[in-house]
Amino acid sequence: MTEVHATEVTENEDSPEKTYPKTGLVIVGILQVLLGSLAALVAPMMIIGMVAAKAHPDASGPTPSVAMMIPGIIIYLGIGAWLIWMGIGSIKARRWARSLILVSSWLGLVTGLGGLVYMSLMMPGMSSSVVNGKEIAPATAAVMKWVMLGFMASVGVIIPGILILFYSRKNVKDTFEHRDPRIIWTDKCPLPILFLSGLCAGGALSMLNLGFSNWIIPFFGIILSGMAGATVAVVTTLLLGYAAWGIYKLDIKAWWIAIWIAVAGAFSMVITFSQVSLLEFLDKMGLPAQQLEMLKQAIAINEVAIEILFVVQFAVYIGFLLYMKKYFSVQSSREQHA
Repeated sequence: MTEVHATEVTENEDSPEKTYPKTGLVIVGILQVLLGSLAALVAPMMIIGMVAAKAHPDASGPTPSVAMMIPGIIIYLGIGAWLIWMGIGSIKARRWARSLILVSSWLGLVTGLGGLVYMSLMMPGMSSSVVNGKEIAPATAAVMKWVMLGFMASVGVIIPGILILFYSRKNVKDTFEHRDPRIIWTDKCPLPILFLSGLCAGGALSMLNLGFSNWIIPFFGIILSGMAGATVAVVTTLLLGYAAWGIYKLDIKAWWIAIWIAVAGAFSMVITFSQVSLLEFLDKMGLPAQQLEMLKQAIAINEVAIEILFVVQFAVYIGFLLYMKKYFSVQSSREQHA
């Protein structure tokens, strides 16, 4: 349907080129390039801050851990490169850019909302945080709280929300299809499927981050680390990677793998943290003493609320997976009648 529509618009002489201006695509694309450049600049700033903190260990503030900062540096570089790439795609009106921007924006919005809620629950603990043996003043803690929440709301909610609203507009979709009428790989599956595939791919990559914390991972009542933790993490990464690819291809086996990974992961967390406290788990992660103390104080205040939020997130994710099964049922029906 999309291909026919795009062809008809292109061949219709009553629909001149000016009917599909890409001024908005260029403006929003440039903004994404600028945001990507800023995100990429955060990485060297983090490195400079880490070096400065190491050079002045008596300065106020927790001394950063190199192992814990490397994932953040990689993430900011990845986000920067992605935004620049998507911005260029929008400027050139490539139809793959619209699909990928929508998918990544939804991923960002979902994770951003979750992170914002978790941060809101943990923030009250900052009022009694101790840094380098000194208690943070209530006024300073309040400023830090609202600055961090404002930053997370802007980056994780407002910006993705604006991109979703803009690229979901019909005239924007029509402009992409008119200026790039080719049917490409992003058109070969519905956007919700592309979103689920991206979610699995993101989960696979996140498992590799455990390597920066000695592969600490909860596993059905015990906490694994080292080679044992690495084995579980790598196997999970491979399964999620296969699920991401298979879901894009509308392979029902990949959908089942995603279901079982989610269920197994949830049961593993419940069994483990019914025997091991979350604070004990943090002790094993090898965090610097100051960061560990701040996290403990923050979590201790709302540990029950955090556990409830985890259950809600799991229920929502399972519900989403069950809802997505309809796309695989349609594909199976088509194969049977082919």
